Amino acid sequence: MSFTQGDLFWGMDINFVRTLPDLAVNISCQEGEKVFETGDLADHFYVLLKGNVRMERGKDKLYIAKQAGEIFGWSALIKRREFAASATCGAASELLKIASEPFLEALEKSPENKAILFEHLARKLGNQLLEVYISISC
Repeated sequence: MSFTQGDLFWGMDINFVRTLPDLAVNISCQEGEKVFETGDLADHFYVLLKGNVRMERGKDKLYIAKQAGEIFGWSALIKRREFAASATCGAASELLKIASEPFLEALEKSPENKAILFEHLARKLGNQLLEVYISISC
């Protein structure tokens, strides 16, 4: 497993990042394959490595993760019990599936890395929200 500069983990302590492979599994998905459904247990989050993943709730398209390093399934990072949307691969995709509980436990021991991660997460969520605003105002 490798992370690129565009990843959510950019700027975090290298020793912390080196512990992450033990928490992650590489996943390959085909176009149309579900990653998770609305209401599924949110005990993992995902990082897009290649491809794209559509986030939907019912018939409403909410967002498309399309940049390497982009996080989705972030409900698991904010301790929501269930995913609030479904995720479907829009093309053949490569993902990292990261167990949220041990990841969050590791962050608790590293406040500097926790601050960096949640700053990145806030920026990404803000960008996603802007995309949603643009899509519904057209």
